[in-house]
Amino acid sequence: MVSGQKQTGFTIVELLIVIVVIAILAAITIVAYNGIQNRAADTAVQSDINALMKKSSLHNVDNSKQFTGVNEITNFKASKSGYATDPTTTFNLTSCFVSGGGVFAVIALSKSGKIFYATTNDNTVKEYTAGAWPVNSGAACTGIAGMTSPTNYNGYASTDTSTGPWRAWVGGN
Repeated sequence: MVSGQKQTGFTIVELLIVIVVIAILAAITIVAYNGIQNRAADTAVQSDINALMKKSSLHNVDNSKQFTGVNEITNFKASKSGYATDPTTTFNLTSCFVSGGGVFAVIALSKSGKIFYATTNDNTVKEYTAGAWPVNSGAACTGIAGMTSPTNYNGYASTDTSTGPWRAWVGGN
């Protein structure tokens, strides 16, 4: 270095400030990305519920009898990406109906943790906000859908230990 010339460069403080700003921007991006993923999961679940409710209406017209969802929900090709599929989740897509009452309901747990449901009373998908996800499908039908004496079907449930859709979702045989 020649005498009288000043050495140039960044100080350690300036470098640390740049690193902190980059870290803050990265954190904001990750939070926004997670929010987008949750909204996509919720939309997929709502779409599946709408499809099952339409299937219910068509079945009632075509067959002049109540749609029960017994086989229909387990044969339904639900959007796996939208649902909670952790093996500890008891069930994530269930249906129930009231015999002779004409009421059919579909209830689902989104990957985001939100609960959505629809009944043939109004065929509108709604978010359930009054409590936590019930421990079984009977509690879901009674508590969430407001049904009295429902017949319950788990649909995509952890009790599906053979070759059904839940088993395939969580990596079973």
